[in-house]
Amino acid sequence: MSILAMYEAGQWHCPARVLTHLEDITAVLIEREVRLLQLPTELPEDRGQLQAAAAQRIADSGLPVPGCATAAELKGEPGYAEVPSRLDAGAVQRSAGQWLLLSAGQARLCLGLADQALVLAVRHGDLVWIPPGHEWALVPAAGSACHWLNLAGDEQALNDTPVPGSKLGELQLLDI
Repeated sequence: MSILAMYEAGQWHCPARVLTHLEDITAVLIEREVRLLQLPTELPEDRGQLQAAAAQRIADSGLPVPGCATAAELKGEPGYAEVPSRLDAGAVQRSAGQWLLLSAGQARLCLGLADQALVLAVRHGDLVWIPPGHEWALVPAAGSACHWLNLAGDEQALNDTPVPGSKLGELQLLDI
């Protein structure tokens, strides 16, 4: 199930809106130049096949196909641990324009631009376009090991820059 929490005007403690219908979520994301595509739940384990499946889904949507990819992973806190309620400001990066394909696990994708922030619950098979200039961080769900591919048109676009002192670090994370 897709969930999107929307924070506005620097009010990072409580979302202004929470959306649960995919059509509504997609519309809000498109307004912010973010795209959410979904791949089948049965994903190939081979990185090359996974990259090809993502490229095909992107091409089917009529969007430019990325040519470069890198793999990444993060482990969430153990299920028995107290889950942090705030985003680690050190995890925030500024996108150079890339796709993120979650190939295993569940997470919250935090996106920020100016005085707005979005927290999108993502699961394996979700493919999200993060436009250039948007700040983002991925927070794995408790007890979940997240694996993903970063895909972009060239290697330079895969080099996101850290954002020290990002306002996203003030974001109160919902358990979605």
